[in-house]
Amino acid sequence: MAISKRKKTFKQRQARIRLSVADELAEDGHIDEAIAQYRQAIKWDSQNAAVRIRLGDAYLLAGHEDKALKAYRQALNVSPGSAHSYLSLGDFLLHRGRFAAARVALERTVACEPDCAYYHYRLGSLYLHGGEFNAAEESLRRAVELAPRDGFYRFKLGELYFHTQDWETAAAEYWAAVECCPWDDFYHLRLAAAYVRQEAAEEALAMFERSVEIAPDNPAYHYLLAEHLARMGRLEQAETHFQQAGRLDEYDRDYVRRVQQRCGSVAVRTPAGVTV
Repeated sequence: MAISKRKKTFKQRQARIRLSVADELAEDGHIDEAIAQYRQAIKWDSQNAAVRIRLGDAYLLAGHEDKALKAYRQALNVSPGSAHSYLSLGDFLLHRGRFAAARVALERTVACEPDCAYYHYRLGSLYLHGGEFNAAEESLRRAVELAPRDGFYRFKLGELYFHTQDWETAAAEYWAAVECCPWDDFYHLRLAAAYVRQEAAEEALAMFERSVEIAPDNPAYHYLLAEHLARMGRLEQAETHFQQAGRLDEYDRDYVRRVQQRCGSVAVRTPAGVTV
C-alpha cells in the first residue's frame, strides 16, 4: 500500500514538472512544444483535469479547434463536477458562436460553484448578450451580493440598466462602482454618460472633470469634457479642452483635425464641398 502511494506521488510530481515547463513554453509563445509537454503531463497524471484544460487552451492557440474541444470534454469526463472545466468548455463554445450550448455550460458552471461571483457575472453577461434582461439582472445582482465591494460587478450591472435605458438605476450602480473604486476613470465616465441621458448637466460635468483629473493625459477625456462644456454654452472652457486634446494626440491627424474643427480654426466642408 505504501509503495502504491509513493508511486502515485511520484507520478503526480512528474506531471507538475511537465505542467510547469509547458506553461513557460506557452507563455513564451512556443505552443507546439507546450502541447507536447502538456501531453506528457497527462501521461503521468491522467486524472488531472486542469492539465487537460491547459492542453485545450494550447490547441486553441495553435488553431486546432477540434482537438481543443476534445481536451475540454475529456477534462469534464475526468472531473464532472469541475466549474473550471465547464467554464473552459463554455468559453470555447462562445468562441465557436454556439451561444445556446455555451449558456448550458455556464449554467452548469454556476451550479458547480454557486457562491462564485465571477461565474454569475459570466452567465449574466451571456444572458445580456442574448437579450434575456431579467435573467441577466438576476445573475449580475447575485454577483454583486457575493462581492459587494467589487466595483466591477456594480459597473456591469450599471451597463445592463444603461442598455435597457433605465438611466436613473444605471447611474445608481455606476455611482456604487465609483465608491468602490474612486480612482477608476472609466467608471466616472460611464456615470457621466448616464447623467447626460437624464439631462443632469452639472452632475455630468463633475464626472467628466473627475475623469480628466484622474487621467489627464487621455485626449479622449478632454475631448468629451469639451463637447459637454460646449453643449452647456461654456465655449471658452470648451476650447481649452479641445486644444488640450489636440496637443495630447498630435500624431493622430484625423483626431487633431476634428479638434481644430470644433475650435473653429479649420474650415469645415459639407458633403457638397461648400465651406461653412
